[in-house]
Amino acid sequence: MKILIVEDDVMLGELLQEYLQRLEHERVRVCLTGREGFDAVTREAFDCAFVDLCLPDTDIDGLQLLTEIKEKDPRLPVVMMSGYTTLDYTIKAMQKGASDFLTKPFTLHDVALSLQRVTKDRKLLLQNLSLQLEVQARKELEEVNRQLESRIDEQTRLFHISKEIDEIRSSEDLYPRIVQLASSLDSVEKVTFFLVPRDKSKLLNMAGCGWQPNESWPQLIGISEDQKRQLLGNGASHVIIGPDEVQASFENAPQTDSVLSCWPMRIRGEPFGLLMAFHKDGNTSLPAEEARLFDFLIRKASLAIENMALYESLSSNFYGILKSLVNALEAKDLYTGKHSERVTRYATETAGVLGCPGAQIESMQTVGYLHDIGKIGVRDSILNKPGPLTSEEYELVKKHPSIGESIVADLGLTPEERSIVRHHHERWDGTGYPDGLAGEQIPILARIVSVVDAFDAMTSKRAYRDSMSFEESIAELQKNGGKQFDPVALDAFLEVVKNGRHNGNKSK
Repeated sequence: MKILIVEDDVMLGELLQEYLQRLEHERVRVCLTGREGFDAVTREAFDCAFVDLCLPDTDIDGLQLLTEIKEKDPRLPVVMMSGYTTLDYTIKAMQKGASDFLTKPFTLHDVALSLQRVTKDRKLLLQNLSLQLEVQARKELEEVNRQLESRIDEQTRLFHISKEIDEIRSSEDLYPRIVQLASSLDSVEKVTFFLVPRDKSKLLNMAGCGWQPNESWPQLIGISEDQKRQLLGNGASHVIIGPDEVQASFENAPQTDSVLSCWPMRIRGEPFGLLMAFHKDGNTSLPAEEARLFDFLIRKASLAIENMALYESLSSNFYGILKSLVNALEAKDLYTGKHSERVTRYATETAGVLGCPGAQIESMQTVGYLHDIGKIGVRDSILNKPGPLTSEEYELVKKHPSIGESIVADLGLTPEERSIVRHHHERWDGTGYPDGLAGEQIPILARIVSVVDAFDAMTSKRAYRDSMSFEESIAELQKNGGKQFDPVALDAFLEVVKNGRHNGNKSK
């Protein structure tokens, strides 16, 4: 018989090829991709085909190849193979003409039985030869199954590590996650991640996992000159330190009878950190698959830190540029200079009175300054007009919150932070803009800025009117509580100003 095998796992493909050749089939061809398999079917005639369901091709996967084979030769029996079989895929494969289905890991005997089912005319020959190879096939099968299971487990863990690291958005969250992921491996315990300062004189303990109270590494530890050279100097990827050498290698190291593994983390070739883990059960080395997982974790984390540093730098620079634009915008107006600075300061104090969490207060301090950034998209002649706006001009001004949100889109702000820019002109009664939100639909930080923004506008002199007095402005705010303003946010702001935190309108 002429048999085609389409399998991207080289080891499995070769094993099946060797097995089927021992069954004295005339020709057994192995293809690694769907495209290669389709080309083979186009050029040659086969009596049976084994096709992996999950192939690496983007244009021809296992099901597509099955369809192409059946369109070319409906009589050719096709056995589908997969390690991720679902009932849905099985039904689809059978509907498209699959003759049989093998679920990985399968035995070589399963292969023989599948051939028997799909090629009944050769049943006797396959059975006889199958008996001759049964003992050897069982041994080969056990090894293949072990390797397949190990490979699947390793790939699953690699995927888990990659997914966990990719979901982290700050370096502060990354270090604890590194040690958690490392400590989940079977052969280690008591994992710690250290940062390496530029002078390499000390190591800074950033996170640990698996330690009992009062037994962990100190916050700062010294490192011997020998270990500096070995771990930080010569590009070593993994260093194992015996229990009798740990104390001599690191200052104030914990007492231990376990071997210590150290993985240096480098960023752009320079030492950045050390991941250190004690072995379990007196093991002097780690299994190869776990060593590979540690290496992958270090590489993935290094890339994440480098990307975070780049992003944080770009984000900081972009924020600085936007802040400069706000300053330039306000500098053009003799009457509203420092408006964003005052609004940010009073809004931050109001958020504190309301008992907002620290993260929200920090967001207000950072983003409050940019609440009017969208006005750079409105003509100066409108913004500085010495008189009332026409309806058309007012409609243009009303676009500045949505313009501002689009400007800050690349800062990586949270939805609540973006709301400061987009929603600070919404009204409690739902008649504001740009989205007509009402009540608690309006995020709390935007409600706070709405009150403070209005107060600062009233107490600031404009080209077309004088500033209102402090008392007049407070009365106007109270008049509009529950209409334009959130009553709770308004009360908190009034507490700020009544406690003397407001010291009048600053110089323009």
